Amino acid sequence: MYKKNSKNGVTLKAYRGDAMVLLAFDITKDLFKENFVGFSVKYKSPSGASNFLVNRINFEGDGKLTDSDKAPFQKFRWIHVPGTYHQSVKNPNYGTYRYYVTPRYWDQTKAALEKLNENLTVDVEIENDRLRDQSLELGFTRSFLTSQAYVRRFGENNDLTPGGSWLFDTSNIFCTVGSRKYTYEDVYGWLGFTARNTTVNLLKEVLGNDALSADVFAYDFDEPTMGKLCLDLARKGKIRVILDNSSSHATDEASETDFEKRFNEAKSGTAQMVRGKFSRFAHDKVIIVKENNKPVKVLTGSTNFSVTGVSVNANHVAVFDNKKVAALYEEVFEASFGQQKMKVFRETEYATKTFAFQNKGVPNSSITFAPHTEEFATQLLGDLSDRVKSAKSSVLFCIMSLDESTGGPVYPALREVQNNEGLFSYGVTDSTKSVSLYKPGSRRGILVNAKSLAKELPPPFNKEETFNAHRIHHKFVVLDFNKVNATVYFGSSNLALGGEKNNGDNLVCVKDTDIATAFAIEAIRLIDHYHFRAKKSGPAGEEKILKLDKTSGWAKRYFDKEDIKYVDRKLFAG
Repeated sequence: MYKKNSKNGVTLKAYRGDAMVLLAFDITKDLFKENFVGFSVKYKSPSGASNFLVNRINFEGDGKLTDSDKAPFQKFRWIHVPGTYHQSVKNPNYGTYRYYVTPRYWDQTKAALEKLNENLTVDVEIENDRLRDQSLELGFTRSFLTSQAYVRRFGENNDLTPGGSWLFDTSNIFCTVGSRKYTYEDVYGWLGFTARNTTVNLLKEVLGNDALSADVFAYDFDEPTMGKLCLDLARKGKIRVILDNSSSHATDEASETDFEKRFNEAKSGTAQMVRGKFSRFAHDKVIIVKENNKPVKVLTGSTNFSVTGVSVNANHVAVFDNKKVAALYEEVFEASFGQQKMKVFRETEYATKTFAFQNKGVPNSSITFAPHTEEFATQLLGDLSDRVKSAKSSVLFCIMSLDESTGGPVYPALREVQNNEGLFSYGVTDSTKSVSLYKPGSRRGILVNAKSLAKELPPPFNKEETFNAHRIHHKFVVLDFNKVNATVYFGSSNLALGGEKNNGDNLVCVKDTDIATAFAIEAIRLIDHYHFRAKKSGPAGEEKILKLDKTSGWAKRYFDKEDIKYVDRKLFAG
């Protein structure tokens, strides 16, 4: 969904995501003057409060957070997440927002910004809330452990797990910043964002309703709040679990081993756990909710039920509040509930066909369940690769690994798409040598490695702590998000041939503009975040202090038809 408005040569286009809105701006050539220095952005919240969005970079270069009426954004798009600055992070003011955007100009004589010209102010109204499209609801982790936002809020402490048991009291104090004390629950909630909130609330819903029960596929498992909820469900006889027992999860020291022991001690009634794997991993991350033992909705996605999964990795969840989709996942669960069943799963009908849903109330979706035969896996990934190659306007993706040694056709297609200057290609990964950072005067796509950022950021930015875990754990690809054939692939599958042949996984394909747009905004959020760090990182003192340009020099590339920033401006604001 988007809303667009133009006035006196200024355009504002707002795209709705999940608890975030992407704002894209444009101006006509007659407004592109030598003293054009960016855009001021103001919003009016559902409560009626008005604030300017905040910029970290200002004209002084002192690092102070500055409202954009005094420090305009020198970009042609920006993402607003309610609760970032002016509102409570625990109770974001979701609802209908009105955004106001004004191009700004520098008065060289007075050495100051010209007065904001309301004749050039354009506004739109759009929902900035949790996204639900028909029966499908999305959620994303914030994945900002490495960020200025984390340092500003929680300081430099990034030790997310205290010593001792993984099943600890998350109301314990994590850190004190100034006079403010933060608990582990505060930190997990902020980092886990809408994905953790959705998952925890789903488990609480099952626990609080006597008619409900849950069946769970889990891979990594050590998130203490989720662990306590699952053990409470076991005590009530309201949960069954398939938990991976591959080598890293089967040791005596593994949290999964401890969870299994606690589960078996707590369980009653029909509560039961199966430890197993398919050929390699039981890699799904799924919660099926049943009412009076009949499936009613299902959560899937890339998010492991672990501290790393919800608080460190960039991940997503998707909830189908639909009985037919939930029933399919329940059938797959039953066909996997036993070690012997897992060994022969690839021979069942669930692993050898694509399940399509086009009925009323469900976005146009298709779902596959691995492990597959090599023939089916090759065909499935080949179809996805062909779709990448045939994209017309854009390819945006967040993939944990694009390692050159990994089998299958999808990874090469995503690495090569950056060379297609006929479309907008934007991607981020944790593993590839084939990175492509922004080069002025080139329409070549951008591909960022989010994990190889070991150097210091230039002043005025604070030091950011690193964490030995994947930053990008997503597995999604968005194709032509702004077209009628917009498509997004997501789920637990790493989109590699080995995984599709050997792992218990599910891959979801949704052809829906609103869902594709939400994933596209998530991709842009992460790519911009890590691309900045890849471009700006360097030894202390090597980089100049970052400050705003007092001329239009920063914007000229947005009007150069041979530059990807021109493609960016036309794609999002057009």
